[in-house]
Amino acid sequence: MIRQKFLLTIFILFLGINSFPNENPKAPILLLATNSDFGSYTGEILKTEGFNEFETGSLSGISVNFEYLQNFDVVILGKTSVTQAQKEMLSEYVKAGGNLIAFMPDSQLNQLFGIKDAKGTFSEGYIAVDSDSEFGVGISSQKMQIHGMAGKYSADKGKIIATLFVGKDEKNGLPGVVANTYGKGHSVAFLYNLPQSIVYTRQGNPMSAGIEKDGITGLRGMDLFTDGWIDTTKNTLNQADQQMALLTNCIQNLSGYIKPLPRFWYFPDTLKSLVVLDNDGEDNKEADFEQQLNDIDEKGAKMTIYIKDVEKISKEWAEKWTAKGFEISGHPDDTREAGNPHWNTMDSALAVQNLKIESKFGVKVRTNVNHWFVWCGRDENGNQDFAAQARLEEKNSIEMDANYAFYDMNSNQPEHYLGSLGTNQGNYTGSGLVMKYAGPKGNTINVYQRYNAVYDQQYNESHDPEGFFNSFKGLMDRSLNEDIYSVISIKSHNNEYYFSKEPLMKMLDYANAKEVPVWTALKLLDFLKMKDEASFSNVSWSGNQLRFILNSSVKNENGLSFMLPSRHGNKKISKLIVNGDNMPFGLKLVKGIEYAFLTITPGNDYEISVNYK
Repeated sequence: MIRQKFLLTIFILFLGINSFPNENPKAPILLLATNSDFGSYTGEILKTEGFNEFETGSLSGISVNFEYLQNFDVVILGKTSVTQAQKEMLSEYVKAGGNLIAFMPDSQLNQLFGIKDAKGTFSEGYIAVDSDSEFGVGISSQKMQIHGMAGKYSADKGKIIATLFVGKDEKNGLPGVVANTYGKGHSVAFLYNLPQSIVYTRQGNPMSAGIEKDGITGLRGMDLFTDGWIDTTKNTLNQADQQMALLTNCIQNLSGYIKPLPRFWYFPDTLKSLVVLDNDGEDNKEADFEQQLNDIDEKGAKMTIYIKDVEKISKEWAEKWTAKGFEISGHPDDTREAGNPHWNTMDSALAVQNLKIESKFGVKVRTNVNHWFVWCGRDENGNQDFAAQARLEEKNSIEMDANYAFYDMNSNQPEHYLGSLGTNQGNYTGSGLVMKYAGPKGNTINVYQRYNAVYDQQYNESHDPEGFFNSFKGLMDRSLNEDIYSVISIKSHNNEYYFSKEPLMKMLDYANAKEVPVWTALKLLDFLKMKDEASFSNVSWSGNQLRFILNSSVKNENGLSFMLPSRHGNKKISKLIVNGDNMPFGLKLVKGIEYAFLTITPGNDYEISVNYK
């Protein structure tokens, strides 16, 4: 990377282009958080939302003082207690023109956030965003679930931009997110722990870990969503994503007092949706796959084939399909103890299957789905851990899984406890985005959680092929037309192809008509790793010109798009210059806000200037 930047600088000087100012090499966003109380997971949220221009530190770090904070346009403070000295430092930073966002801030900071003392706490409530405020643009005004604790505050001088409700049917609300002006600066307080709520919405109830809850044979990730954990009437909203978008709006509004900030777009190029297609190999031989894989290949789609019985598949057959762009990966089987999977035996199942796949096919296993979606919910010491399976996958070098799926047939819960079928099925995880798992305290686990929304077995057992197609169509239509963005994962077993062929072909035709590609899990993984590695640095603002370096060292065959607010104050983007060349750019509305978009080729560094006038 150092050599690349040195060569880039020489190249720029050769062209006679002035190198970028570097008076403040700090990133414009500072995250002050630790692994406790889910603070550090905020970094995963920032990357998902495309803000790859942040530094992470601890409020108690030796270098964190008033002068250090002044390097940053926006400081984000995770849930933590503060000392008197830290209160004074943060207050001085905001008063002097800084911008602070905090999650469940210490009561010593109440004046800074324009709120009055809490009158207790509550858990498992709802939040409604004021979509008419500048912070709520493009976000649903419906009541959405939160998980974890929230504080009962009242507003003092602060402006309420979202309201908390103890229950769904409550009429009287409490301040939920409050914006305030303090001295020359600005602050926003989330009066609940946003990153914890995002994790619990996506991963389920940690108190249900390792316990059979839904009566369906085998412990699965779906057991974590029982007993009313999710309000299924909200599945079509992507509740977690809406609340992450609220954080994005807060960052952009506060940073806008100083300068606009670039973000990376969620999807490859400028796509608004993406499809991933899986096949569980089960007990099948090569010939059992051929008809389905040929049909898919003829549609221009690709598929991940998760192999359980490696001995039934030849290396030559595997190479034939990987050469066509399909993925061969592992389908570990720990179903003999499905009702109570143990850490050690699940660890062995993963390791053995990985070794079989790699030894026979010469393929490194990077994505994974367990047979029956068996989910280990206890750690190496036998303690409850709703992320134990993800930690085991990380231990075995697996980087993405799809063990959360929509299947709730014949459970002991209310009918369709994961949500309605068909067009309004939605995402019960509250998210259509692929993000990494978090551990019980909020530390990020280096395994991406890819939710499997469109599952053939659910609809086969419901005798509903039209519903199978409509669940897919609903997700795609909302992603393309309503900014309810989703990576749509389909699972289509080849031994249930007698049922799924017709609706699956309709799905692939629909995706083709909408120009949405159908990928393997591995291709998605490689794109996400590239997007997460890329960053923005040396972000500066002078004379109505924004300048920054886009750093990208990982190559990918798909484009990486970045976006900038098209307006800053009363000025609008007039020119976008990349490495000295004036570049055409597109304007797009994203959740009601207009952005300038530009797609670059990843694996290179770019010096970018943006003129506003």
